[in-house]
Amino acid sequence: MVNYIVSDFIAKLNIARRNKLKTIIIIPTTKILELLDAFEKLGIIRGYIINDEYKIEIMLRYHRGKCAFNQLFVVSKPSRRINVDLLNLHKFKEKYSSDVLLLLTSKGLMFDNDCLKYKLGGQILLRISF
Repeated sequence: MVNYIVSDFIAKLNIARRNKLKTIIIIPTTKILELLDAFEKLGIIRGYIINDEYKIEIMLRYHRGKCAFNQLFVVSKPSRRINVDLLNLHKFKEKYSSDVLLLLTSKGLMFDNDCLKYKLGGQILLRISF
């Protein structure tokens, strides 16, 4: 039984990157589909296909044998949620200046640059290291 679907999904992506796998297959949920759309916008994955067996096949992006991301970190967990306002988002962004943050806001999933542009805070879900 998986307690937190997002952590399990991110762990599978990190393992696939470490083992240089081209594709992985997972069971879809609405939250995972939202994350996949965000990852596709960012360029971490090439795309995904929903199979006949209602499973998702995710194709990772590689360039010259290197994966498009170095590491994915889950920041907020069910036991510890990290909510930030605009000021704390600036501080968090200064601490991890080379990383991209994915936040859950009132407008849906957004990257840190979009949150700064629209002056929104929210819950930090992931930190993506390039």
